[in-house]
Amino acid sequence: MGTPTFRLCLVLICCACSWTEALQEPTVPTQAPAPAHAAAAVPPAPTQWRGRNYRPHHATPTLAPTAAQHSEIKQLMTNLHDRVGILATLDEDQRHRLEVIDKKLDQLLDSNTGRMESLKAQQLNFQQRLDSFEHIQRLTRHTLDELKELSRQTRDVPEQHMDLFYRTESPPTTQGRSINGTELDVASRLDALATFLVSLAYNVKETQQGVAKLLQNTNNIRRRLANRKTQSAQLAQGVPQSVAPVEEHATSCLQSYLAVNGILKLQLTPQSDAFYVPCQDDGWTVVMNRSSDDVSFERSWLDYKEGFGNIAGDFFIGLDKLHALTSSSLHELRIWMQDFENNVAVAGYDSFAISGERELYALSLLGRYQEHLHPPAGDSLSYHAGAKFSTFDSDNDNCLECSCAQRHKAGGWFNACGTSNLMGVHYSKDYQRAGETGIYWDTFQGKDYSLRRIKMLIRPIGQDEARR
Repeated sequence: MGTPTFRLCLVLICCACSWTEALQEPTVPTQAPAPAHAAAAVPPAPTQWRGRNYRPHHATPTLAPTAAQHSEIKQLMTNLHDRVGILATLDEDQRHRLEVIDKKLDQLLDSNTGRMESLKAQQLNFQQRLDSFEHIQRLTRHTLDELKELSRQTRDVPEQHMDLFYRTESPPTTQGRSINGTELDVASRLDALATFLVSLAYNVKETQQGVAKLLQNTNNIRRRLANRKTQSAQLAQGVPQSVAPVEEHATSCLQSYLAVNGILKLQLTPQSDAFYVPCQDDGWTVVMNRSSDDVSFERSWLDYKEGFGNIAGDFFIGLDKLHALTSSSLHELRIWMQDFENNVAVAGYDSFAISGERELYALSLLGRYQEHLHPPAGDSLSYHAGAKFSTFDSDNDNCLECSCAQRHKAGGWFNACGTSNLMGVHYSKDYQRAGETGIYWDTFQGKDYSLRRIKMLIRPIGQDEARR
């Protein structure tokens, strides 16, 4: 086992050891012995060099390696040993990292599995409650039908029976009181039943909203679990040098499970810059908030283009970001408002989008006014549909004789001025006589009344329609 580099180094070490042993062994040539009969038959011939010492010639053995070669071999062995040690350490470190990653992935899978089981149990509980509500509703309808039938029978009593009642010995007033009492009892029961039905419908609606949120969270957890499985499969295919956590980027407040204290970091595309937005329940993104006079909204074109204020307080998100959000997917618009008597009203539009800077951030899409929202604020924005954005230093309105932005001391989508001024001056005094420079919504308290609080929110409608 081990990495290919580690095995290669072991082979090199073995080769080096074999080469060293080969250099240290001397080479001695062998001579064949002379035949015995030849030595006996032929005596040694006398030589004239008897006075000299004669030694037979032998082959000279190969010289042993020098000290320099020994030192070089020793140094090579030391270097190889050090490298093998380093590679073994790296291999062990990578093994440890893989074990830690596998352990964390197992823990994450176990945690997500537990959450999924919990969500399934909650979903089953919601379904049981819905079934119970439907059963109660059926029983209520049956009771209501019985009461209606009883009321009809009471009204359709034949006249001869009424005459018979009046001819009896009992006082007529008592009989009349009995009949009237029956009618009153039926009416009171019908009123109580109607109240119960309204309350039941409200509870059913709340339960449906809870189930929708539960389904949304379940889908989010499934998506994150699928991403983790993909990362685990990629790690199993090869060992990376370093493992960096993969950050999940949100594209709308529908992914509010990633938000921290209601603030979410959005990145609409991998190439676009990220930015922060405040989120509210049900996936709503707050793009403008007005609650005090701390932040002036009488701003230049550049300020409205880039945005200003504190997203934890009063702010405007900026026309560039608002265009990016509304062009990334289809959105709906909701405007929440409150007066100084704490009366609240809501206006909603089923679609909303603005153009880019080249088209002067025109209010290019404003859908149908949503009349089902309560308490209703009325429609005071449709008059502005199609208008270009204007500021005091960039007049793009349709008023030929005036500058609506200067007249209203605000930026906005002014037509020939308008029926609302959401970015007007915030008045804490004399708000009832603020006039057109204040924050007003014509169909809620009129043009002269400057509102206390305003919120402008958007939400993608594709996912919401799927939930419905």
